[in-house]
Amino acid sequence: MSKSNSSYTILDIRQNDGSDTQHSETKPTAAHLDVPRPPSPPASNHPSVENAFNGSDLVDSILDGLSQPAQHKSIPTFVLYDTKGLQLFDKITYLDDYYLTEAEQSILKVQADNLADRVKEGSVIIELGAGSLRKTELILQAIEKKQRHVVYYALDLDQRELEKSLSSLGDGYRYVKLMGLLGTYDQGIPWLSKRYTSQNVPKLVLWLGSSIGNQSRFESAVFLNKLQRTCLQPGDLCLVGFDRRNEPAMVAKAYDDSEGVTREFIMNGLDHVNVILGQPLLDRQDFEYFSRYQPQHGRHIAHYRAKRDLAMCYTDNDRQVPIRINRGELIHVEHSYKYNMLEIMSILNAAELDLVEEWMDQQQRYWLVLSECRSFHFEFDKAGTLAALSGSDAGEADKASVMDLPVGCTTCDEKDGPSTTDAMDQPLVNITGSQLWSETVPTLHEWEQMWTSWDVVTRIMLDHPTMLFERPISLRHPFIFYLGHIPAFLDIMMTRQKADEELGVKGFTEPAYFTELFERGIDPDMDDPSICNPHSEVPKNEKDWPSIDSMMDYQQRVRHRLRKLLMQWETDCYHGTHYLTSARQRAARVVWMCFEHEAMHLETLLYMLLQSPNLCPPPVAPPHWVLHQNDHALGAPILALDHAPLLPFSADAMTVTVGHNDDEALDGKTTEAVIAFGWDNEHPQREAPVAPFEIQTRPVTNGEYWAFLQKQPVQDQAGLWPASWSKREQGTLPKIKTSFGLADLHVTNHWPVQVAYTQAEAYAQSQDMRLPTEEEWTYLRKHVDQKRHDHSTRVSSSPTLPCNVPNVGFLSWTPLPVSNEQLHAVGDVWEWTSTIMESVPGYKRSELYPGYSADFFDGKHRVVLGGSWATHPRIAERASFKNWYQSSYPYVFSGFRLCRSLKKE
Repeated sequence: MSKSNSSYTILDIRQNDGSDTQHSETKPTAAHLDVPRPPSPPASNHPSVENAFNGSDLVDSILDGLSQPAQHKSIPTFVLYDTKGLQLFDKITYLDDYYLTEAEQSILKVQADNLADRVKEGSVIIELGAGSLRKTELILQAIEKKQRHVVYYALDLDQRELEKSLSSLGDGYRYVKLMGLLGTYDQGIPWLSKRYTSQNVPKLVLWLGSSIGNQSRFESAVFLNKLQRTCLQPGDLCLVGFDRRNEPAMVAKAYDDSEGVTREFIMNGLDHVNVILGQPLLDRQDFEYFSRYQPQHGRHIAHYRAKRDLAMCYTDNDRQVPIRINRGELIHVEHSYKYNMLEIMSILNAAELDLVEEWMDQQQRYWLVLSECRSFHFEFDKAGTLAALSGSDAGEADKASVMDLPVGCTTCDEKDGPSTTDAMDQPLVNITGSQLWSETVPTLHEWEQMWTSWDVVTRIMLDHPTMLFERPISLRHPFIFYLGHIPAFLDIMMTRQKADEELGVKGFTEPAYFTELFERGIDPDMDDPSICNPHSEVPKNEKDWPSIDSMMDYQQRVRHRLRKLLMQWETDCYHGTHYLTSARQRAARVVWMCFEHEAMHLETLLYMLLQSPNLCPPPVAPPHWVLHQNDHALGAPILALDHAPLLPFSADAMTVTVGHNDDEALDGKTTEAVIAFGWDNEHPQREAPVAPFEIQTRPVTNGEYWAFLQKQPVQDQAGLWPASWSKREQGTLPKIKTSFGLADLHVTNHWPVQVAYTQAEAYAQSQDMRLPTEEEWTYLRKHVDQKRHDHSTRVSSSPTLPCNVPNVGFLSWTPLPVSNEQLHAVGDVWEWTSTIMESVPGYKRSELYPGYSADFFDGKHRVVLGGSWATHPRIAERASFKNWYQSSYPYVFSGFRLCRSLKKE
């Protein structure tokens, strides 16, 4: 059924049988998810409500909530949103006390054009819970001004309000086609999936008004994850409004305004309950509105509180439902969650969405967050993400100041989050994991994401017809070598270690000679290139290389080989057994080792590609500066940050744990199902003394390095010029090489600079400081990790600097600006240390990969720690992981920070 107007059309999708849509398969891993919908009004025979729902279950839902024992009673939130409720809520949005609407609207007045720049021609825009469209109108007008043909769908459940809202837009749109969808989220999302997902139509989903706050953080993550998996394709965008964790008094006033409109909005819900039940069960005179903000949980809660003891009975045909409510007892009706940036990033991470831009109003009360569905997503900080979604308790240090006192409602007094389960197919298993799957071993899902990332870099950013034989770094093989090396390494390891012998697989994948041709790459001595590690002999002429088609076929066969093994192991988990028996430990190590090997080479390929003038940008939404780089004033001065704050560590007898224990020789000899794998240079774990020192809170930036470089003699500048910068030209500012091409120094001024160790050392000497040792940098990192994972930093103010959200795993495809207002450890760039890469007491050469570390104990390689924007989170988040490069190697995504020793008092 549809209803048309000269300027818009409304489609009734409540009883949609799919006859007006094309069938399409949804992404298979999401179809089973049991996702609670955001609160929506129900069906009703009352004339004030359009019959938008099948109301057969609504009475039972209400009665079930009221029949619960004390402290467990609730009424579904949807009772607040009958026609009168919607009108009252619209009135609330005009109140000064209710800052959310004004804050969101003020953001869109500034940023609507920027959003419209990202909306592609022919896009479909769907808004969940459209409401009055006052804010949406700003977006549609910006799109209309840019003359982009789009179809806009306003999804809502009240037909009269939907008609009123669409009519308010007028008939002045030529490029924006206005449509209404009458239905719920549960009906709108499948409709969107069936109608558009298989047609490769670009999509923008709008979820405004802080509606995401109406669910718990875990529920919101599950909802967005289902939306992403069922409706979105790579390149599709999602704009979500998040209310910040503002001052408690401000939040409390927003939900209990001075004019009493919110109170009437809540109490009207009781009248609506009676309409739904068909009898006057609840008298609003017997209840009062109980409103409270819980700062620890970051949520506002709304209840009905009984003024007296109540006994009532619902009667319908042959059944009677007695209900008793004690004086002072609370009935939960609504909650609204508030967010900090760590929690927003956790929501996006769990939903497998990637941040594009975030916008805040001038008073810093509210965020609009634009995210993107990309072809791959690397989950990061799973433990921290799950803690944020589950409402974990505050850290012990700050509990006294932020602990929410119980209110007498189980819904509000207990933490959120998933129930414990062993299932591999539960919602958000990408974050929660399974107790039957060892976290140290990458899952098939992780491997599929890794393979997709490899294909993005090697098939899109690397143009096969023109770039295969390029050597932008003369110390490395041409690009074509790495396309064969990755599958060959996996094939070699699986065969030699008999990883899939349980499946009857023996011998190398054909063509077997690829394992010799592509076994190992090169790392020649930069001072004497004739000195090089053992490596494969590769063809000198282009015509002697295998065809790229044969290499791609080989790659797919090797991937399938591993895929079959992991499917067997996951099948064991589905059947309730631990797959990682002692007999499989060596095979599991192979799976882990090959995963991290591919992740490291992915980053190698990227820093090689950034040295090529023929680089193609990645297929993701570009950062803001790419769209607006020409907006910067020509000739404007480059102002570096003030000197980075120094963080002192001066306790007596400080020590730090370096490395971890993982002896390959014990594979198959232990019954432990959980093993923390690591490379040979991470073993063994040891305690190292740390003398008092102070260290910068962030890496050195491009702007700071540029200021240093300008002070150096002209004859010295060439040797100090970073390879991450464009060619040196007298009288012009350098540009920075990025995945999206060259970026102005005005844009990259506060990004961490990427240099060789020798260049970092020269900068340090100019500042009368030095680079940290491995032990000092690790001490800082563990200090920051402890702060970041202390939940108290998420919910309470602190005099210390907040921690950055680590930019690793392609959170951004470039470094991001650092500041003196954040404590920065891992992310954006690796960081040089002054420590020489060498053997440590107890070191054992790897049996699986003998030359991994030992070939580089030559006194010329420096330890590099942390991780860059292109480092997989599995590597960047493991504090024991140790990287290394030659001191004068200038191409790696590595920066540095300064430190100095402190005298003992």
